[in-house]
Amino acid sequence: MSGADGAGAHVVVSPHPDDAVWSLGGRLARWVARGVPVTVVTVFDGPAIAGARGDGVPAGDVRAGGARADGARAAAPATDGARPARDAADAKTPGATHDRDAWRSIARPALRRREDRAALTLLGAAHVSLGFTDAALRTSGDRYRYSSALRVRGPRHADDAPLADELGAALRSCCPPGTRVHGPLAAGRHVDHVLVREAVERLGRPDTAWYEDFPYPLRHRDHEGMAAGFTPLTSAEIDTWLAGAAVYASQAQALFDGTDRLRETLLARVRAHGTAARLPYAERFWLRSAHVATDAGHRPPGEPPPPPDDRNTPAPLGRP
Repeated sequence: MSGADGAGAHVVVSPHPDDAVWSLGGRLARWVARGVPVTVVTVFDGPAIAGARGDGVPAGDVRAGGARADGARAAAPATDGARPARDAADAKTPGATHDRDAWRSIARPALRRREDRAALTLLGAAHVSLGFTDAALRTSGDRYRYSSALRVRGPRHADDAPLADELGAALRSCCPPGTRVHGPLAAGRHVDHVLVREAVERLGRPDTAWYEDFPYPLRHRDHEGMAAGFTPLTSAEIDTWLAGAAVYASQAQALFDGTDRLRETLLARVRAHGTAARLPYAERFWLRSAHVATDAGHRPPGEPPPPPDDRNTPAPLGRP
């Protein structure tokens, strides 16, 4: 961030590696190209600590990045997560029919952190890793808190209750006065995304810009009381973004059978948002209604009223 107070900088809070780049990577590329400081804070990217599950490290031990299997972390973040495999029922996950925990392999923290660093370096954004443990890997005692990929999109485990306060405290040092904070809408209701949204809300920044979590479908409840804005994207910005998005090859393979389908789905999304804004390509974001007028620099003049939900945006291939 530039300046003592980070004035003019953007801070994007990403629940997991890939969430920021996949969800608003076009804007990241746009800001960096214009010389605006950008920092991505990745929250749930901590190492797997689950000795009883075969990684050889006893539950509760602290490892690099400070994460523990109970969801906690060490006092200081490192400056250097998991989405359910194909969402419901672990479809097509290797071994899923034989091993009820096979879906957790998508949450390989060391690999995901490497991909995150490489993608953000390619885009030119700074990176902060908070090192909290992904929901797929959090444990209480010797048991996983969430027994299946579907469970991470259901009710929050009781032992996760303190996390929103802990995340909020960790984020405050990453979001100094003068920065523009961007947080996830928690579309899809993944527990880690919901926790991050709550933590961002606790920062008390009324001008927070909210992004649509890719690849989850957006519902009206996700942006109730907000109004949409659109950021136009150039072909060069899109090319940079798609190159960065493809760096998350482990997730692209698990969710889209590879980077080609990922690129197709991302491109379809910015085309659909561009159509809504009468532009070739655009990314949509959401603001509390009272702050839309102050963000006019991000919205093309004369844009049409936004649709109430994402019915007009193609769903990701292979997902509901």
